[in-house]
Formats: sequence, structure tokens, C-alpha cells
Amino acid sequence: MGTPRGSGRPPRGRGGEGQQRRSEPRRRTNAGAERRNSDATGSPAASGPADGRELVLDVGPVAVGGGCVARAEGRVVFVRHALPGERVRARVTDSSQARYWRADAVEVLTASPDRVVPPCPVAGECGGCDWQHVSLPAQRRLAAELIREQLRRLAGLDVEVEVEAAPGDHPGDGDGDGDGDGDSGSDGGSDGGGGRDSDGGDAARRSAGLGWRTRVRFAVDASGRAGPRRHRSHEVIADADCLIAHPLVADAARGRTFPGAAEVEIAASMATGQVRVRADGRPDTASDGDDAPRERVAGNDFTVLPGAFWQVHPAAPELLTEAVVDALDPRPGESVADLYGGVGLFAAALADRVGPTGQVILVESDPAALASAAANVGGRRGVSVRGLRVSPAVVRGLLPDGERLDLVVLDPPRAGAGVEVVTELARREPRAIAYVSCDPATLARDIAAAGRAGYELTRLRAFALFPMTAHVECLAVLTPRH
Repeated sequence: MGTPRGSGRPPRGRGGEGQQRRSEPRRRTNAGAERRNSDATGSPAASGPADGRELVLDVGPVAVGGGCVARAEGRVVFVRHALPGERVRARVTDSSQARYWRADAVEVLTASPDRVVPPCPVAGECGGCDWQHVSLPAQRRLAAELIREQLRRLAGLDVEVEVEAAPGDHPGDGDGDGDGDGDSGSDGGSDGGGGRDSDGGDAARRSAGLGWRTRVRFAVDASGRAGPRRHRSHEVIADADCLIAHPLVADAARGRTFPGAAEVEIAASMATGQVRVRADGRPDTASDGDDAPRERVAGNDFTVLPGAFWQVHPAAPELLTEAVVDALDPRPGESVADLYGGVGLFAAALADRVGPTGQVILVESDPAALASAAANVGGRRGVSVRGLRVSPAVVRGLLPDGERLDLVVLDPPRAGAGVEVVTELARREPRAIAYVSCDPATLARDIAAAGRAGYELTRLRAFALFPMTAHVECLAVLTPRH
């Protein structure tokens, strides 16, 4: 992230150590003007004629990716480390495009009331966190604005959106906001929650938007030291103590070196406390026990093989499972398609609801996820696990002609299910589709396709499962238009 000159941190104001106070306007310093936006060799990453120029900008709405929109000299400027309504001095970092530039705020001239002091000492350098300078309630409001704008622009829908904090991530956010949409200081009680310390240390981190990420991939430098990369760079910030990493993950990386490796992956099980460490895909001596940690969600056990996807927030598996089941209300004897079904998280809960007289068809193409799903739900009565890439043809072949498909779960990667798949699903006339998405733009595109095929958005929930970042998880419920 961009920094004020010589500070090594994003624009900030006065405040004691550990406080999350609003940043106030500050004067610039002059040292280190060329240090930002360099590649791993330290040479400038300039790519356009205006790179390095400084502009005074009045900052507008939030944009996809977490920056904000401003305008200068007849073009759009995407500004990082700024907030809507602020006036900032920004340094141009990429002027290679004719229609828009990119810039980093280096000085806040007029601060937003939502601005706070970033808790992480490398927040101005790391490419991982977009919003460490934003209070947690404001992060949720900005994410809601992003979702609403994508639905308006791509689906033609004007929908009120509220982004819900996950259990254990409460708005006693250290900024005195007190907006009251959660009970501060407890974990929330789900099997997938954090708060493992008896002294409440983990819960305190979670309530501050930290210590939540149970799966992390770090780059490794030539000395074997692990850490995140600088923004838009291959350079490794070695030995950085990642504050959003769960304590089990952070402890496994702290003080370790991984000679000869290019990257290290660390995963912690919230069910067992087991930690898996893999350097360049191979088990590391720091691993604690089995190479396939087990998780437990909604009364079901899951093996998650290396390389298989699992939600990174401790509360996410339980929260999303409950949300999907609540949205679809599966009934005994119904048929359900779980597309992009992963390791079987939703399929297990759906099978519990439709019972032995119903059926659940899980479709997944990733080999590690598919093998995990086969172990987790493949032996259950009424569950079929199919190793296929989701396509219109696969949708057509889910059930024999004449058999009804009652319900569908879609949980695709960021690219979304796609117009053709959504259109083909609508032809099967399920009574409801639950669409889980980590990308509001592709979700809005596919909601529009469903609308053209006779389905309408009847419910939308959004969850702040990635605090300090601009990422957000959505659950859209689509039903036939009557």
C-alpha cells in the first residue's frame, strides 16, 4: 500500500500505539519519495508518462478492488488508501492507460470520520489488505455500496444491501462506533468460531478485524524467509507478522525459514487446532499431525486434502451452511444439485435435510476437492459425487428426463457460473437456486441472466468474511418469477 514519504505507512494522523483513531490532516515529509512502487530489484515500476506526479484530489465513491474514484485532467484516477469524501494528495503510480490512472494517497488533507490508524506496521507496503485505514463498520458499508452498484449496473436492480459481520467479528471495533449489531467480546458459539484463548485473546483480535485467516500462502525470499509480497511487486516483505492470520497460522510461520522454497502454505483446523505446513506443495516438518486436517461443521466431519478449497474465516463454513439451508428449506425426498460442490460442505447438510428418500448430486472438477468430497459424503445414501466441470451439458444430464430437480446450490469460483450455465439451470425449473459468490460483479451478471430466463432475486445476504480487505461473500436466492 502507498505511504506518506519516509513513514513506511499509509496516510495517518496522531494516536497512541494500538489505537484506531481517525487520521487528521498532516504535512508531507520529503524523504524516500521513490521508494514506493518498486519491483524486487528496487528499480522504479514506472509505466507511464505521469508516474510519480502528485495531484490534489477530491475523492469520490469506492471502486471495485477497494480503492476510490477521483478525477483529474479529464480522466478517472483510482486512488488507494483514500476514503469517499476525503481530499488527499496522491502520487500517480500507473499512467500507462489513456482513460484512467492509478495513484496512492500520500497525504490526507481532509480526513473522513471513518479513517483509523492501520493496526499493521506494513499496511503501507503489503498487497494483502485494502482497508486497514477504514473502521470496521465503514468497511461493511463500503462493501455494501460495491454490491449495490454492481447489481444496479449489471443487473438493473436497485437493492438495499447490508453486509453482516461474522459471528465473533463484532463492531466494538476499537473506534467507539458502538453501532450495536453484535455482542462484543464473545466468539458466537459455533464450532467454526475463533476465540480459542482462555484469556479471550483470540476473540479480542477477531473483534478488531484481526487474527481470522486460517489459511495463508506466503512467498519466500532467497534467504528462506516467508512473508507477503509488496503491492504489485514480486518483492517479499520477509518476517512480517501478518495480523489477519489466525494465531495458529502466525505461530507456525514466526521465526521459521524455508530454504529453497518459493512459497509456503499454512492451514489451521478450527476443529482440532492442528496446523498443516507445506513448502512448495510438500509437507514441512512444522506440520502438526495429519497432512489433511479435519474440520467439523453442523455436526458433520470433513477431511480437507491439500489443495482443496476451504473457507478461510473461522465462522464462514458454519455461517454459510446455515444460510444456504435456511434459504432453500430442503424437504425430505427432494432432489438437490450442489454445483462447484468442493469438499462437500453444503452437500452434507443438504443430505441431512432431504433424507434417505431424497438425493444430492455434487459436481466438482478440482481433483483435491473431489477426493475430499468422495471421502466426506461419497458413501452417504442418496449422495452422488461426480467429477465433472460444470457446463450446460452437465446441467442437462443431472437427472434423467422427466425427473424433477427441486433445488440448486451454486458456489463457483470468482469467474462465476456464467450466463449459459445459469440459463440452462433455469430450464430445469428448480423451485429455488442459492448462489454463493465472492465476486459481486459476476454474481450480478448471472442474476441478470437468471432474470432473462424467468427467475428473480428474492433474497440477498452479504457477509464480511474478509475483514480489512475489499472482498465480500454474498448469498443470492433466485426463484421463479410468478
